[in-house]
Amino acid sequence: MTSTFSMAIEPGYPVFGIDDPAAEAAHRLADAGLQAAPVLDGKRYAGMASLSGILAGRKGFPAKQATLRSITLKPVPGFAGNTGIIESLGVLAEVDSEVIAVLDEQMEYLGAVTRRTLFRTVAEWLHPEPDASTIELQVPPPGARLSEIVAAIEKNDAVVLNCSSKPFGTTGEAQLLTVRVLSHDFYRLVRNLERYGYLITYHTPYPGSGYDDMREKALEFIRYMDM
Repeated sequence: MTSTFSMAIEPGYPVFGIDDPAAEAAHRLADAGLQAAPVLDGKRYAGMASLSGILAGRKGFPAKQATLRSITLKPVPGFAGNTGIIESLGVLAEVDSEVIAVLDEQMEYLGAVTRRTLFRTVAEWLHPEPDASTIELQVPPPGARLSEIVAAIEKNDAVVLNCSSKPFGTTGEAQLLTVRVLSHDFYRLVRNLERYGYLITYHTPYPGSGYDDMREKALEFIRYMDM
């Protein structure tokens, strides 16, 4: 099941009403060490109040009678609660805010999620555990089928956890394939992929030490003798 924005909401994150005193909002943000918090007009999300925005052009905090309605709010887009976080990474990359408002189908406020939580969600999806490794393969046009590459990896007693691709080269016709794998012998996997003709542009450093051509030849000889 994919992680959605509603699943990542952080309980207790500050939220302001548009008629709340601006000075009070600034003090709450400063005391909590936060850069910004959502502002609501009724139940609907109106924008993001940032500490820098509230204090902009002032030598101190706003006057007591000034409300957030008189402050220019940062137009940070909100995200539907049922939207997948991974599927929204391209859009999120363009959002300049440390906090995101989460909305329901009626565009009413559900809660907030911070960029820290979003990074944690992506990290969990990428399987950053110590046993996993990363391989980047350059696939030239017309390229190989993804199923063929996965099959080549799995022939070497490895498990593909996830993979992604992006255009590569001056024309964008080639693909750079990033694969996250679990392998009992990562060194052997990388060497065999190179022998299959795949151009590896990056791979996770080999675990342990002593991985070289002589070791590989010795292992091949042992396997041959066992046969």
